[in-house]
Amino acid sequence: MNILYCIPHLYNAGGMERVLTQKVNWLAAHTSHTYTILTTECTPIGVAETYFPLDKRVQVVALNMDFNADYSKPLWAKWWGHMRRMRAYKHALTDYVRAHEIDLCISLCGKEIAFLHDLPCRTIAELHFAKNQRQQLLQANHKNPIWSLLGCIRTWQLVRAIQPLERLVVLTDADKCDWEKAGCKNVTVIPNPCSLDGRKIPMESKQKTVLTVGRLHEQKGFDLLLQAWQPIEEKHPEWTLRIVGEGPKRAELEAQIASTGLQHVVLAGATDDVVNEYTSASLFVLSSRYEGLPLALIEAMWCGLLCVSFDCPQGPSELLAESRGWLVPNGDIAALTAQIEYAITHPEEAMYCAQKAQTFAQQTYSESAIMPEWVKVIDN
Repeated sequence: MNILYCIPHLYNAGGMERVLTQKVNWLAAHTSHTYTILTTECTPIGVAETYFPLDKRVQVVALNMDFNADYSKPLWAKWWGHMRRMRAYKHALTDYVRAHEIDLCISLCGKEIAFLHDLPCRTIAELHFAKNQRQQLLQANHKNPIWSLLGCIRTWQLVRAIQPLERLVVLTDADKCDWEKAGCKNVTVIPNPCSLDGRKIPMESKQKTVLTVGRLHEQKGFDLLLQAWQPIEEKHPEWTLRIVGEGPKRAELEAQIASTGLQHVVLAGATDDVVNEYTSASLFVLSSRYEGLPLALIEAMWCGLLCVSFDCPQGPSELLAESRGWLVPNGDIAALTAQIEYAITHPEEAMYCAQKAQTFAQQTYSESAIMPEWVKVIDN
């Protein structure tokens, strides 16, 4: 069977790129199907086409549609440019499916989701965010209520696009319920496997470090975490907050650190050795405004770290239930401060939760537990 995956790009060190690469590598090694990944966006000059190692049996096809080309233009010009590229993309993808006799197209809900059901092949969508992600993203970046309305329309459009597909794969049971309430009866839950499966987890000496990992983006709420960290730094100056990741909010976070006078915060940038970051820290914090199923949280649990998280919609509550970590109300900065300080000052309780979390993560999110579910979906 010829299987085609669609994703905007592969050059970023993002969660979707990492998960797709991991899954396709496993499928190429364990099944007899042929796999191709099709990207729509242009890879920047001097940047590798794929950030994560990709099995040589997997082909990458780049259309270079460049949907971001009109980003700085007036609204009418952006709309016209977008519609023109969408028409070209639909023709190009349809022609590719026919010419290469594609049997199954799996979309990661990029631009093609709008016309996926029209392709001349079987179709699956896999969503790495909660159903309302488009609405949450617009609300996080724009305070005008018009953007909230636009977000509702975008969510409605996504539901309409999903309904005719043969299958929608989501990450959590809570998100499955949301989709079914919206009228989608084609929903299956398959979590993402932990990217650290198969990696040796060394026993490092723990430093007095509070760690968080993620793209420097509004979604991840690092601005909220810095506010929560300020009173902790005053009471516990021997502790350091370490933020690992890169992204568009770096300058704003640097300005916030400077304006508040924080001395024990490190913006560490991206890393090729995330395991060392997890194993040398004492505590992991997730401060996201919204999530799907946060990979960094699963990785931290996998490495035996105690985790504190905002109870944002979908994801953290399922992972940290049954004393596997600590949740605080979403966006409650004071509560986050109090819970981090409690974790710092109660190491024995923290160790108990971390051990439960590690056992749960390694049993539930291994490739051997997750990937056979994908094989079933593809074969069916």
